[in-house]
Amino acid sequence: MNSFRVTASVLLFIAAIAGANAQDPSQPIDGVIDIDPSNVDSVLDGSKLTFGEFYAPWCGHCKRLTPEYTKLAQMVKDDPFMDAQVKIVKVDCDAHRELGELFGLRSYPTLKIFPRGVGVDEAESAIPYNGERSAEAIFSYLEEIVQQEKSMGRTEELDALAQEFVSAADKEAVLAKAKAVSDPEGPSYVYIMEKVLAKGGEYIETEKDRVSKLISGGSISSTKMGEMIIKQNVMAAFEVAAS
Repeated sequence: MNSFRVTASVLLFIAAIAGANAQDPSQPIDGVIDIDPSNVDSVLDGSKLTFGEFYAPWCGHCKRLTPEYTKLAQMVKDDPFMDAQVKIVKVDCDAHRELGELFGLRSYPTLKIFPRGVGVDEAESAIPYNGERSAEAIFSYLEEIVQQEKSMGRTEELDALAQEFVSAADKEAVLAKAKAVSDPEGPSYVYIMEKVLAKGGEYIETEKDRVSKLISGGSISSTKMGEMIIKQNVMAAFEVAAS
């Protein structure tokens, strides 16, 4: 009987420790990058849409958020498309107060979104997240941003002309149609058509690789990143037509 009681007590003690660790935001979380002064520049490099939690280990709200943050990281990891587009990070602002000051924190936890192109040098451009703090709500919000970004610079009318251009024998005639379209996105499509006519059909594949490397490498301004994203999106209209 005494042995049973001791064993039960040990099991309860182990369970209590496990429960405490599950709510300790300073513990490592699979799929979440811990930012500190040594890696802040390389992690917040603007290459991916980044969602960050700025916390203090003693904060009760931070502890309650930890299970949801763990779940969010797993949801992103389990979705190949989102995993390729999104980083989930966290910062212990009690241990690294200089980072809390850098990001202008006033309370814990603070949740921020860093769009692609926004790195540590443009910390003031990070967007506060004030929505529901459930894994599902945050994931949905990030997914919406990613989908909106994928459609930047695209229109159905110009996409149709991109498809026509790829298959047309008289590409100059399709280029003339694109030039006649009154749409602010038109010049991007016209630019690619002119480059294909000047350099050949392989231009799109070569340029796609170059732009992809620029984006994945980060460390470019938010303005330049926006330009590269639009160019990447518009080139996709021609790729879809070719496939």
